[in-house]
Amino acid sequence: MDFSLNIKQELKLILTQEMKLSLNVLEMSSMDLEKFIEKEFSKNPLLEIDFSSKNYSSKGDDSEESSPFDFISEEKNLIDFLEEQLGFLKISKEMRFLCTFIVNNLDKRGFLTVTREELKSACGFPLKDIDKAIEIVKSLEPIGIGAKNLEECLIIQLHKKNINDQKLEYIITHFMQELASSKYDIICSKLNITEEYVVEYLKIIRSLNPFPSRGFYMGDTIRYIEPDAEIKNIGGKYVVVMSEKNIPKLKLKSIENAQEISGEMKNYFNSANNIIRCIEKRQLTLKSILDIILEKQYEYFSNPEGKLNSLTLKDVSSILKIHDSTVSRAVKNKYILTERGMKRVKDMFIIDNKKLFVKEKIEELILNEDRYNPLHDNEIALLLEKENLKIARRTVVKYREELGIKPAHKRKLTD
Repeated sequence: MDFSLNIKQELKLILTQEMKLSLNVLEMSSMDLEKFIEKEFSKNPLLEIDFSSKNYSSKGDDSEESSPFDFISEEKNLIDFLEEQLGFLKISKEMRFLCTFIVNNLDKRGFLTVTREELKSACGFPLKDIDKAIEIVKSLEPIGIGAKNLEECLIIQLHKKNINDQKLEYIITHFMQELASSKYDIICSKLNITEEYVVEYLKIIRSLNPFPSRGFYMGDTIRYIEPDAEIKNIGGKYVVVMSEKNIPKLKLKSIENAQEISGEMKNYFNSANNIIRCIEKRQLTLKSILDIILEKQYEYFSNPEGKLNSLTLKDVSSILKIHDSTVSRAVKNKYILTERGMKRVKDMFIIDNKKLFVKEKIEELILNEDRYNPLHDNEIALLLEKENLKIARRTVVKYREELGIKPAHKRKLTD
């Protein structure tokens, strides 16, 4: 029997309790942070709430004033629901982060309209990892989540129900407009089927969920949400003003001989200090991120007609010299009050604003085209040029394909 001694060098990152607490606090919304502070205050005798620092009233006092949070109805959040499922999967930390990043880039319908290349540009992961992460996200509930458009969403649900009908999928891919307008004769003629078949197919389609986010809270209707900060015009210049209205300011109780405390009181002392530091760090990190967002999107905040510029998580993390995931955590579930209303901080990030605008124009042109004489890519390029959007035909092809739209000869209807 041979015995050998091998020396192996490994580099591991071990998160301390304080680091874990810091990451969790950073990710909390104002409402979650308020609940966390009140919970810690109730169980740690060395914590005090400084009522003199701002206009904050505890729910436990005798004041008749109520916090608007008392009247918020709990709604199931889709992002949290998806992240909860990811937590049960046996995947690497890197893949979990990438899946979480993708989940947080779903639109309000639950679709992933961001392309693989845009995801790579934003987070730096290779395309093969991004493809794997997208498939993982598509495997989550509700069925159809992560699809790139309505058509793919419906087809994913069909396959999940073991319905594999090529004609039905062809109708979903090419004739949704005709189906919605009850132009059954066009579908019957093209697929050589009777109207009864079309009606049966329509029943199946109606049994599917067009938007995976349906039934989940996606941030559209914000009731009584207190912003984490406000973009204010002070002296003719817009600045970030952090809001602490609903975040109680914690302080440590005065102790005569802090050096002599031990045992359980020592644990309370250390825990209280850690909590206070983590909350202060959260506010400083969020303020730094919002300052950069204001600088990069100044026209949007200062001009009612201003548009958002291209801005990614990586842009901000590079300036602050922190990890992309830190920025992602910091902006999650955060809101800012602006002259244009309450805005999600996450929505201030745009991978390519011009590209997004051009794709919307292309989709609009195709939706309004004559289906018997559909627009070719070069014709779309010419129409865009008339609107001062000069792009090459090959770019139109690329954007059209990213939108999941077929070329003209496949969109054309024949008698």
